[in-house]
Amino acid sequence: MTDVEILQRLFRAFRDRNETAFRKVAESIIADQLAANHHGQAKELRAALGTETFSRPNSQQNKSVALSSLPRDRRSGEQLLTIYHEPANTQQLLLEESTKRRIDRFINERRNAKKLASFGYSPKSKLLFWGPPGCGKTLTAHHLANEFGLKVGVVRLSALISSYLGDTASHLQQVFDTAQQTPMVVLFDEIDSVAKSRDDSRDVGELKRVVNSLLQAMDTFVAKDSILIGASNHQYMLDPAIWRRFDDVILFPTPSAKARKQFIQHHLNGVQFKGALDALVKQTSGLSFAQLEQVLIESIKSMILEDRKCLTTEQVSSELKYMREMMAATNRRRKVSDE
Repeated sequence: MTDVEILQRLFRAFRDRNETAFRKVAESIIADQLAANHHGQAKELRAALGTETFSRPNSQQNKSVALSSLPRDRRSGEQLLTIYHEPANTQQLLLEESTKRRIDRFINERRNAKKLASFGYSPKSKLLFWGPPGCGKTLTAHHLANEFGLKVGVVRLSALISSYLGDTASHLQQVFDTAQQTPMVVLFDEIDSVAKSRDDSRDVGELKRVVNSLLQAMDTFVAKDSILIGASNHQYMLDPAIWRRFDDVILFPTPSAKARKQFIQHHLNGVQFKGALDALVKQTSGLSFAQLEQVLIESIKSMILEDRKCLTTEQVSSELKYMREMMAATNRRRKVSDE
């Protein structure tokens, strides 16, 4: 992240009177000074930061995220949310232009909530991300958390979904109650697990009760500072009523040739590459960002282990061939399981 970007985040946090975001950026600046062995400057910055909080006229001071009592399964004691206390590195986030426009619009709305309110409108707070795995859905959730100085709470489906009658619905309500009380980004990854179509004849009545509970919880979710994100790779399995509960539905498609080229160039920064980049981009058609990253990392590691001075198209093509074989095997297994 450039110095200008860091200052922009710092200034936005000050403008929005968001102490959590302000301190997060300030702490990252201090950490950078320590990493550069500038201990004197880090000490002075720490002293300047102090422990004072922003004051907000006619409102409570900015709440810190009190997560000492996370929702748990009453039988096993297992937590229903995994909280990410440290901001994720989202500098490498790359989105298709249409997707980026929708995300930027969401950010713009929330930054201008007062302006919208003066005309009787509210900013969006519930988003559905859908598309193939590895195309940026989870990283975008962390990006939004960074933008607004929020922690990310990922719903732990292994704990949420219970075999006991009524427990899953109860767990859902606990998660929403926590987000209602504590500002955070709540991420329901693979939300189709608890939001399948109620017309599915293979499922028992408990599924319908769970979906109904989710619908009711979403209807009453009006937390001002929290953001709810549902992510799915199997969006067409979702109950139709779920789609209407989200303020916006955002597609994360398989990256285009332009996006793949940008991604490859970023990952090859500092690596000497010998070959035709455009030809390599064409070979990667159909790969997600996650798959493409895996191919590039494995290729670079092979170059290092083999004491080569540069990376060649042939080396990357070898890793691509293996990735294609794995993708084909996975698709065959999925086809068999569906039958």
